[in-house]
Amino acid sequence: MGSTWTEADSVETLRRTKRSRRSWIGPATHAPDAEQTRLSELIHFLPMQEEAWEAVWDFDFVLAGGVRGPGKSYWLRWALLGLLLYYGSIGLKHVRVGLFCHTYIDLQDRQISKIETEFPEWLGHVSSSQQEGLNFFVNEEWGGGRLALRNLDDPNKYKGAEFAAIGVDQLEENTEDVFDKLRGSLRWPGVERPKFLATANPGGPGNGFIKRMWIDRLFPSHLERLAPQFSFVRGKPKDNPYLPTAYWDQLEAQPDNLRRAWLLGDWDVFEGQAFTSWRYDLHTIEPRPIPDHWPIWGGLDWGYAKPFCHLWARRDPDTDRIYVVREAYQAQLTDRQQARLVRSMDAANEAVNPRYADPSLWAKKNVNDVVTSAADEYAAEGVPLTRASNERLEGKRKVDRVLGLLADGRPQLQVFRSCTNLIRTLPMLAYDKVHPEDVDTDLEDHAYDALRYLLTGIVPIKTLQQRQLDEYVERRAQRNPMLDYGELL
Repeated sequence: MGSTWTEADSVETLRRTKRSRRSWIGPATHAPDAEQTRLSELIHFLPMQEEAWEAVWDFDFVLAGGVRGPGKSYWLRWALLGLLLYYGSIGLKHVRVGLFCHTYIDLQDRQISKIETEFPEWLGHVSSSQQEGLNFFVNEEWGGGRLALRNLDDPNKYKGAEFAAIGVDQLEENTEDVFDKLRGSLRWPGVERPKFLATANPGGPGNGFIKRMWIDRLFPSHLERLAPQFSFVRGKPKDNPYLPTAYWDQLEAQPDNLRRAWLLGDWDVFEGQAFTSWRYDLHTIEPRPIPDHWPIWGGLDWGYAKPFCHLWARRDPDTDRIYVVREAYQAQLTDRQQARLVRSMDAANEAVNPRYADPSLWAKKNVNDVVTSAADEYAAEGVPLTRASNERLEGKRKVDRVLGLLADGRPQLQVFRSCTNLIRTLPMLAYDKVHPEDVDTDLEDHAYDALRYLLTGIVPIKTLQQRQLDEYVERRAQRNPMLDYGELL
C-alpha cells in the first residue's frame, strides 16, 4: 500500500536536490511493492536521452537528434509524460501536453502503438472521445493530466488550444510557419515556462529553419530575445546499444550524402535535397573586383509578405564563368520601393541589362482606379524588366548545370559571400513530394527563383563531368560500334 504524500512533501522533496524535480514522479500507490517511484526507474533513459531530459529543465526549446537511431521518439513521449507527472506532483491537476506528428499514420506508427505497450496500466490509459479527441489520460492520483495525440495536417486547428508543453516528432517534416503556429498554443495556468520539445534529422521541408536556429543559432528578429532558451542535444552514432550491428552497416553503406546526413548528422546534406552538388567551399568566394567590361544583368523574384529578391551577376567572357556579385532581399516593400532599392544598389555607371523577372509581374491590377502592373511600377522608377522563362524544370536543370565544374575544376557558378540569403537558402531546398523533379515551393525559394530567372538567357556549357561522360561514351562506342548511345548511358 502506498504512503500518503502531500503537496507540501512534494515541494520539500523538490527543494532537496536539483535532480529531484527531474526524476521523482510522486507516490506510486499502484506500483508494485513501492511507496514512491522515480522516473529513471520507470524509463531507463540512454545517455543521449538523459542529456535531453536534463536540458528540458534548463531550456524552453529543446531539439534532440540529428542522426538516425539514438531513440529520439522514445525520449519525446517519455519526456512529455514526465512533465505531466511532475506537474501533478506539485499540485497542478489536469494539465494538458501535446504530442504531434506530421500525419496520423506517423503518429500511429511512431507513438500511439508504442504508448499502448510501454506506458504502465497503473499509470493511465489511451482513450478517444468526440469531445476530447485521442489522449493518454493519466490517472487522478497522478494528477489527471492528458497527453493529447495529434497530427499536423492542418496546424490552424490548434490556434485556440492550450498546452503546457508541445512535442513534435520529426520536426523537419514541417515548415517554419507550423513551428510558429504551435508556439502560439504554449500557455497553461500555473506553468510559468511551457516547453517546446522536438526530434529531428537532417532533411525535409524544415531542414533550413531547424539548422538556422538550433544548429547555427541565427534567429529572426522576433525570436532573438528567446535565443538563450534554444538547446540542441546532438545524437551520436551508435548511441542506442539495442540496435543491431547490421543497422549501422546499412547506414555506412548509403550513398555519401545520405551517409553524412543519417550517420554523421550533417545538416548541409539531407534526404531529398534538391541541389546535392552545392558546396560552400566550392561555390562561394570572397567579394573581389570584377572587370567593368564583363556583362552584367539581373534576376528578380517578386514578393511582399515574403521577401522579394534581386540578384546581380557578371559573366567572364573568356571562361563563361558566372559570378553572382550582389543581392537585394527584403519583405514588406511596395513595387516602387523595391524598384528604388534595386536602383540604389546598382553601382555607378553600371548598365544592368536585361533584368529578368517572373512573367506574373506583367499581370494588370487596378490600383486607385489606375490599371497598372508591377512591371509598370518598376519601369516608372527607371528599372525596366524583361520577361524571364518560368519553365520550372528547365530552370532547375540550368541551376544544376551551372553548379557543375568547368575544365579548370571550379564551378561555373561562383557566389560572392556577401549574398548571404542565396547562400543560406539554396542548399536547404528540397524536392517537391508531388512533383519530384521540381523544388518544393513551400520552402524559402525566393533567391533560388531569382537565380532561375537570372539564367534565362544562359546556355550552360558542358561541365567537366559531362565532357568526361561524353569521352567515356565515345571510347566505348569505338570499341563496340553496335552499342547504342542511350544504352551506354
